[in-house]
Amino acid sequence: MTIKKYIKPVNYFKDYCDWPKHWMESDEDLATGNALLVLFTPFIESLIKNDLSVRIIKNHMGNLSVLGGEIIRRLNDGDEKNRKLQPKELLLEYIDEEYGPLVHHWDPNNTTEESYLKSFDGTCRKLYKFILALK
Repeated sequence: MTIKKYIKPVNYFKDYCDWPKHWMESDEDLATGNALLVLFTPFIESLIKNDLSVRIIKNHMGNLSVLGGEIIRRLNDGDEKNRKLQPKELLLEYIDEEYGPLVHHWDPNNTTEESYLKSFDGTCRKLYKFILALK
């Protein structure tokens, strides 16, 4: 087994720290986005430590970026009540042991987008298990 030196999520996505700015629609979204990033970071670090390939880690990170953006979009499009939830509870409001939220711009009947949705749901399932294990 090789020993990897510590690699941060930003080594995989250069704009990782800027995701909350990309997601935000209003100023209050920035704090929520940053809180989501705080939850995503140890999950990504666990993927890195588990020696997953760069391609798989980037795939999961891309899905996390979509998830964060979708959560922020929903908070601004009628789920305002969820804004009061703590970050972990907010995340668990949108993901579960089977699925993530249906991304508004993906058509589940489109075969190309169906593969994105399956990948996205896989990331959400993995993140769900990880978040539940956090104390």
